[in-house]
Amino acid sequence: EEIAIKVPSGIQNGEVIRLTGRGEAMPHGQPGDLYIKVSVEAHRTILRDGVNLITKLPIKVTDALLGGSYKVITLDGVVEIKIPAGITHGEFLRLKNKGVPIDNHRGDFLVKIEIITPKSLSRKAKKIIEDLRAEGL
Repeated sequence: EEIAIKVPSGIQNGEVIRLTGRGEAMPHGQPGDLYIKVSVEAHRTILRDGVNLITKLPIKVTDALLGGSYKVITLDGVVEIKIPAGITHGEFLRLKNKGVPIDNHRGDFLVKIEIITPKSLSRKAKKIIEDLRAEGL
């Protein structure tokens, strides 16, 4: 028999949904309950932490120093976020109410900053960075 069930928003992996009276009946007895264990598939770039969602955002060194803007994919679609000047590797930016919806509220969407350092530099870039080092930066 095929049955439709309503899966509540925000349900977590391993939670169980109980359907009263939809299970098997014993001989000469009433039907029992049907228990459905939920399996939530993991997203490839977004990690769930309760009602909050976490993603990593690789940014350029120059944007970490000077600030910039990047686009991030959330449950609601693409959102542009501002990177503040001086942000550090591993720091989180919070997008309020962009996480998992549960009942009448939502969690937050956290963006973990990962500063990408170049493997090689042009002569010009190396000279500029050496000048910055000489300035005490």
